[in-house]
Amino acid sequence: MATTAAGRRIRILIPLVLLSVVGSLVASIVTAAPRTPPAMLGASGSLNGGVGRINGVIPLEADGWIPPSTANPLTTPPTGEHHRVRILLELTAMDQGGISFDPSQYSVSGLGGGKWKPLWSSLDSARVQQGQSINPTLVFDLPDRAIELSLDLPGGPGLSLGAGHHRGAK
Repeated sequence: MATTAAGRRIRILIPLVLLSVVGSLVASIVTAAPRTPPAMLGASGSLNGGVGRINGVIPLEADGWIPPSTANPLTTPPTGEHHRVRILLELTAMDQGGISFDPSQYSVSGLGGGKWKPLWSSLDSARVQQGQSINPTLVFDLPDRAIELSLDLPGGPGLSLGAGHHRGAK
């Protein structure tokens, strides 16, 4: 008799556990903040104190580019399904206080949660006054099959990298 009562409790408990798991999943999806879409490739997007724009997303294997410094952090090849991408960035100060550039504040993120920091930057840091622009270059190791990649900007929604940098992209 005890086995039968325990069996009934288990048959009742399993659907309740599954219902609570599904309910938690639905609640997390419904209450999640919507992702602000990045600016399209070539369009300007806002950042703290100004605007940014990507002028190029170039795979390093496409042109053999190497950094102009003697200390080359890119001597080891990318691992696995990754490839190196050079991002040509333009930042313009619009606010009276200008903008500061620090490469550690930039990253690339993708749909599904990946986030990658730059391997190399043409500038260590810079301060730009209102009306002035700078053109830093950032190099990233990115997964070749990642989708909807965007360059995350400090204080802005980001800039889309498009799909043209992927190997095999047309």
